[in-house]
Amino acid sequence: MVILPAFSVVPKKTFLGYDKSSGHCFTLKKSLTYPFIKYFKLEKGNLQQEIKLVTDEGEFPAILRLIIQDKSKPNKIGIKRNWKERMVLNIAWKGKDNTIAMMSENLDLAINLVGRGLRNNRQIVNFEHLGENRFYISFNSMYT
Repeated sequence: MVILPAFSVVPKKTFLGYDKSSGHCFTLKKSLTYPFIKYFKLEKGNLQQEIKLVTDEGEFPAILRLIIQDKSKPNKIGIKRNWKERMVLNIAWKGKDNTIAMMSENLDLAINLVGRGLRNNRQIVNFEHLGENRFYISFNSMYT
């Protein structure tokens, strides 16, 4: 069984849904992109995969999404951009009320800080691949 590398995320505005679009998502580090694309067989015809976030309280739905930034849909015509084509992975739970509630219950300190316009420098979320499409997540303080 293949197990993907574990990783940690410091929740910021978008993770917590405090951005303009109430995102409830985050972008994975560049170093994780290729192993995840390969494992989940993500490509142009298969851009997203349902995943489960597992805690002691149960399983919660989320989506792993491949975003191909290839300049095929520029928002300003006639402006030359020197952007490189790239692939980005995003994990999102927007519209997944149970997942949003679970995150909120476990990230009260981060929400308090970010909600007051401060930087979250207290809480972190750890993701460990359990196999298949399941990830165990744990919530820790940055300082013990």
